[in-house]
Amino acid sequence: MPPDRALVTVITLLVLLISAGQSSAIEIREIAGHRVQVLEKELQKALVVDDREIHVDQYITFDAAYALSGSLVLIGSSSAGGNACDGSPFVLSFPAGANPRFDGPLESCAIVEHRVEDDRIEFTTRKVPGRDQERWEWTAKDGIQALSAVAFSPDPAAGWESLRERSISHPSEAFANGAIAASLADLLGSDFGNFQGVMAGVGAGEFKGDDYVGTSCRPHMCLDEAGLIFLSGRDRRAYAAWKPEGGKIVVYPSPVKDWPEKAKAELRQWARTWD
Repeated sequence: MPPDRALVTVITLLVLLISAGQSSAIEIREIAGHRVQVLEKELQKALVVDDREIHVDQYITFDAAYALSGSLVLIGSSSAGGNACDGSPFVLSFPAGANPRFDGPLESCAIVEHRVEDDRIEFTTRKVPGRDQERWEWTAKDGIQALSAVAFSPDPAAGWESLRERSISHPSEAFANGAIAASLADLLGSDFGNFQGVMAGVGAGEFKGDDYVGTSCRPHMCLDEAGLIFLSGRDRRAYAAWKPEGGKIVVYPSPVKDWPEKAKAELRQWARTWD
């Protein structure tokens, strides 16, 4: 059943009222004959439908609305606060002639996106190197069901020449490039898996001339475990450094005297954290 676009527009406007972020109780008009509220509760938020509390968390917001399979559907996000995890999606649906239904939130700490296909909603985590892509499906009949995860694989068509596009921002994105990922795998050997996980953490990077420099660390463990990559655009060579938890900095390749001067300078600056 295709969504009723006019109905979706009306609901979206109502959802914006829910997400307005006011400190007092936030109410909207009835949806499909049901009253939906987000109320304050002991420094948290409570989602209340028809005066019945159905979910409590630090933050509750609504992101989208659809009409699917005879149900009005609101997609929201629930979060305990802090920066350890992103908000987790949930679905609040209003099937015709039945009580409202609440599904979720999803048990995932990652950023979750969604898309609507026919009469279902598919939720997926982003494709991140070193992690499987988690997937779920919502239907009006069965609610949220987990789907098989999809293993990450780098793009085999991407090569070193893509550095000229300046398209890498976070250092984890380098591992999505087939040629660069292969160079890093050869360079790091058995440490590749652990290092890739570190570089998918809290990080940033930038281009300096033709070269890319990126650093990252484990969330909440940045002084304990971190990594650096230096990608030489002209030489098409990768250099890496890893500060493992409880250990000293390890460089790839070793010894560091074989590194180009620009890479050595970046390494020295990064390593000052542990001087």
